[in-house]
Amino acid sequence: MPVFKIFRNYLQYLNRNVFLLASAQIFSMTAMNINIITTGLAGFLIAPYGWLSTFPLSLQFVITMFATFPTSLLMSVFGRKIMFVIGALSTSMGGILMAVALFQKLFLLFCFGSILLGLGHASSLFYRYAATETVPKMAKPKAMSLVLSGGLIAAFLGPKIYQLSAEIYLESLYSGCFIMISIVQLISIPFILNIKIPLPTKTASGGRKVNEIFKDRSMIRAIISAAGGYGIMSFLMTATPLQIINICKFGISQNASIIQWHVIAMFAPSFFTGTLIQKFSVERVLSAGIFVYLLVVLIAFYAKTPEQYLLVLFLLGIGWNFLFIGGSSLIVSLTFPEEQGKVQGIADFIIFGTVAISSLSAGLMHYLIGWDKMVLWSLPILFIIFIANLIKLK
Repeated sequence: MPVFKIFRNYLQYLNRNVFLLASAQIFSMTAMNINIITTGLAGFLIAPYGWLSTFPLSLQFVITMFATFPTSLLMSVFGRKIMFVIGALSTSMGGILMAVALFQKLFLLFCFGSILLGLGHASSLFYRYAATETVPKMAKPKAMSLVLSGGLIAAFLGPKIYQLSAEIYLESLYSGCFIMISIVQLISIPFILNIKIPLPTKTASGGRKVNEIFKDRSMIRAIISAAGGYGIMSFLMTATPLQIINICKFGISQNASIIQWHVIAMFAPSFFTGTLIQKFSVERVLSAGIFVYLLVVLIAFYAKTPEQYLLVLFLLGIGWNFLFIGGSSLIVSLTFPEEQGKVQGIADFIIFGTVAISSLSAGLMHYLIGWDKMVLWSLPILFIIFIANLIKLK
């Protein structure tokens, strides 16, 4: 059977660490999905002013962005495992504090809990890199893809847990969701504790200098592809519910279905993206991502019906997968072990800084210029990704 052959192909090269990290990723992303669905709604209930309702969620993006570099450096000193555990505990504690804040109507405590969630998320971002460190070179893209595929299960678990826990405590709406965030994240710790990833071997020089690494044309291509692809996805995805519900008047259930299929499209290709990179090269996978994004822009500009918006978000998820995994795997292939702390930290600071800016600006841009012009604003970024991918690898 084709499905059996796919999994047999993975098992041939991937080891215990990869499956432990993939399992941890499921619970981490489930916790973050519940958080993304709930935090803005909960913030509205206790924020002193309505316009501050999304501030805690925005704060998480900013904290994650600034925490990526120091987290990566600490991993290179103390190891992946201890920082992953600290990250999981940070998220779990943040969930408890946010639940308490809802019970007590304490907005500042709610924001502090959001900071802890942002710190925890910064740690879990490195699961995809960690998965590549104990597998053969040829299997690194597959290892990264398999870990990210955990997001597919999380796409179903997160909304379901939200539905079941939102009204557990009627006197404190949504507090049950944050308790579940804490519990779900704690479940990941036994998986993390069993991973075995040695510290990178360090040379006297500590590897190449940062400016030398990031002047490399291939590294520039990798970061622009991953950051630009993630930025466009975040920009359009964040604005889609505003367009669907407020402008098109399609309804909450249609919005939920469209977003869920988008998340499925983001992570389902992860089961074969690594194989495509291995078989056809990372350049072709990145080119496929660019082509899919061109289709997204074309369809999104003329979208009118729920089915058209669903197709837009579905293709957006596939394009993101190709560009993000392709760019990330290229970053790994261009980095020596003793350089991974600084390189991965800087790369993810750029990538998730782009995501934060895109997400935070999407609502304002949708309000000021509307959906059609927002879609066209994606073209310059897509053009930059295209130009970066015209540069031949050294």
